[in-house]
Amino acid sequence: MRRILIALDPAAPRGDALEAVAALCRSTEAELTGVFIEDDNLSRLATLPFAREIRLTGVTSRSLDSGLLRLQLDACAREFEQAFEQARIRLKTRVSFRRLQGDVFAELRRAAAEVDLVVVGRSLKSAGLRTWLGVPAERLLEAVAQGPAPIGLLFVHEPWATGRAVLVLDDGSETSQRAVEQAMAIAEADDLPLELCRLGHAATGGTADDPGAAFAAQDLASLRQLCMERNPRLLVLPDTPAVRARIDFRELLSDLPASVAITR
Repeated sequence: MRRILIALDPAAPRGDALEAVAALCRSTEAELTGVFIEDDNLSRLATLPFAREIRLTGVTSRSLDSGLLRLQLDACAREFEQAFEQARIRLKTRVSFRRLQGDVFAELRRAAAEVDLVVVGRSLKSAGLRTWLGVPAERLLEAVAQGPAPIGLLFVHEPWATGRAVLVLDDGSETSQRAVEQAMAIAEADDLPLELCRLGHAATGGTADDPGAAFAAQDLASLRQLCMERNPRLLVLPDTPAVRARIDFRELLSDLPASVAITR
């Protein structure tokens, strides 16, 4: 993973996404790009006289002020740019920051076409932070999957520093081999054990420190149960027909506490 993009959302946690990327940067000579996308639809909506902002509590609302929105976006962009400048100094790697404006999906696809991995920060503790710029995780995955390159996606569910292992699902495909390599790099960088889960096979127990040992998952329910038992910091999945036939990514991403990396 040499080219990594962090898709920034003003509402989503940032520190944990950067910590996750730091693990990758420590293990490879990665090039890191932060992208802040201003949604054209939101900007246009703010100019309409009847547009109102409704708080998550649903108790109060107020007029959507386009001038205030612009000030808030500018402040967020400056904060993000400063965070990436600090990351450049700390990680000693090539770091850049881009501020884009337009259709969220279109801009993300264009930016993702130039990288190997897209990183998105999410929070499962707040309904307002479960999405990226209002886009559910599964739609974000589909949007990136439409690109020309085999882009991977990493959903960082804060806090990153929790969890005791990196768990990777292996279905025997070439894609899962790439998933294992990615999982190994992160496990080594974060000094965590690597645990292997074979799709549809009988469990032999143990960790991936012993290549012949593995856990097993038959479906989403058994994978969830394994995650509850093993408490991984990160779950790495290959995006293959065999895996999708057994694992519903939408359901998995809806409530799994562990961060999730999807390798294509």
